[in-house]
Amino acid sequence: MGLALVFRAFAALCFFLQLALFVQCVIIASVVGMVASPFTRVVRRTPATNWAGALAMRVLAEHILGITVEVIGAENLAHTRDRPCVIVANHQNLLDVVWLSWIIPRRAVLVANTYISRVPILGWFMRLGGNLFVRQGDNQSVRALFEGSLHYLEKERTSIVMFPEGRRNPSESGTLLEFKKGAFYLAYCTRAPIIPVAVQCTYPLYSWNVHRFRRNCIIRIRVLVPISTQHLAEEDIPTLVSNTRNDIQKACISLTSLAMQMDTAT
Repeated sequence: MGLALVFRAFAALCFFLQLALFVQCVIIASVVGMVASPFTRVVRRTPATNWAGALAMRVLAEHILGITVEVIGAENLAHTRDRPCVIVANHQNLLDVVWLSWIIPRRAVLVANTYISRVPILGWFMRLGGNLFVRQGDNQSVRALFEGSLHYLEKERTSIVMFPEGRRNPSESGTLLEFKKGAFYLAYCTRAPIIPVAVQCTYPLYSWNVHRFRRNCIIRIRVLVPISTQHLAEEDIPTLVSNTRNDIQKACISLTSLAMQMDTAT
């Protein structure tokens, strides 16, 4: 009993130490982005602020947190160089900050919950990067989000990163929530390609409830083939939402299975 308590206390200490390092990495990356902001504004590339912060986060995650990201299908992101896209991915926990830093295009903004904009330093950085914020259940906020997204896609030729589940889903099994249609309707209105991104279930890597935050680990993600919306009809959107969710779910299961096999092998 005594050894079990000691073990749990040690595990909790390791968890909070790793969490503290993560917070410091986010702060440093945000500061890097804010320092870059004046220069990106001069050349009228405000979203590049996000890319600068992401690049810093990527380096910090590898060297301080001991976390790397394996991107399968990275060539599918090349579409963002030619035209703006709507990138949709599953949303799990704070490790989303890490894997996003590996794939975010140079000209892209994120859609996040309004409360993040009020977080000191991180919120300041995200506002300077021109990111979009939405308050769930607030029709006026949703309308402003839609108008802002249209502006980025049509006027600024900037991609949008969205999480169609609508909120964090820290599922232990990796089962996705139902997708909301907002991102897909936006792609339909602008004829922007949709790039689905699947992320392995990261519950084995991070969980607040069981005080687990692993070091020296790999997050595996798969960038799926872009979906054209050039000939999409409005009545086809529900089918598109369902098919995209199914494709991401299948890829998540495959990635999670691969991660388990690699962990067993080591």
